[in-house]
Amino acid sequence: MDINIKVFLFLLFVSFARSQDSTPTVFYSFKSDLNYQKTLNNLKTSYNKTKDKKLIDSIAQLSFTYKDWENSIKFLQMSLNIKPNSKYFFLLGAASGFRSLEVSIFSSTKYVKIMKRAFQEAINLEPKNILFLIAQVDVLVSIPSIFGGSVDEAKSYIKRIKELNPIEGLVAEGLFYEKTNDIEEAAKTYNKLFHDLLSTFNSCSDSFLDYLKRNRRNLAYDIGRIASDYQLEPEWGICALSFYEERHILRDSIPLPWVYYHIAKLEKMQGDISRMKIFISKVKPYENDYPSISNLINGLIQQ
Repeated sequence: MDINIKVFLFLLFVSFARSQDSTPTVFYSFKSDLNYQKTLNNLKTSYNKTKDKKLIDSIAQLSFTYKDWENSIKFLQMSLNIKPNSKYFFLLGAASGFRSLEVSIFSSTKYVKIMKRAFQEAINLEPKNILFLIAQVDVLVSIPSIFGGSVDEAKSYIKRIKELNPIEGLVAEGLFYEKTNDIEEAAKTYNKLFHDLLSTFNSCSDSFLDYLKRNRRNLAYDIGRIASDYQLEPEWGICALSFYEERHILRDSIPLPWVYYHIAKLEKMQGDISRMKIFISKVKPYENDYPSISNLINGLIQQ
């Protein structure tokens, strides 16, 4: 098969792999953010004058926060060449993955290679880090074998995640089934997930919220999105998404309108139409940046 066709199929697969999950990567127009550009230029000027290694880290972190992936990749690689560490390998993998979705099909392969290698290095240095393991599962099941994808390897990582954290393991397993388009198995897995949550915590209890605080940032969104897409335990879903909304920061990868959409959907499941309308109104300011959210909201209203 021609390599260009392979790359195209890869990007097509990545874009549509989640048959249920419609959540896109968050968009941020960093080029028009004058404060960011000023700060970035000042840091670069200082580094060019002083060659202070600490400034490399500052630029890498700043550009990652503002989703300026090219600068982030460049300075993360510079930092890692000086002193490898698991956190920066993970950030490099994430930045490269996000960047691969922005560039042409002809340019994406180099970013995919960087992403795959960086995530593996992060796990080599910190083999019990749930965040790193889940990211690796996502990569392995999303990309074709020609780029290093492997369903069997993904399953082995899911097994490791389950041993470390059963709830995260069920989330990872469910996402695996979604990405392989086995929605029936995904639904069974997510039913077990909520069964385990119900047997471990009281709904929206302090212990549940403390659990969310102690774990990866996107777990709260994942639980809420799953409740919404699979019509499971709306009270739990609203609790998790509200928790995520309160803690949302610029660096996060989940767009807020999708948080609001899923809360609106769960409120409708509970029969609270007035609350549904409140969260639909919160989506409206984002429609120009995320045109696809309008279709989701319209579909929710018309159901």
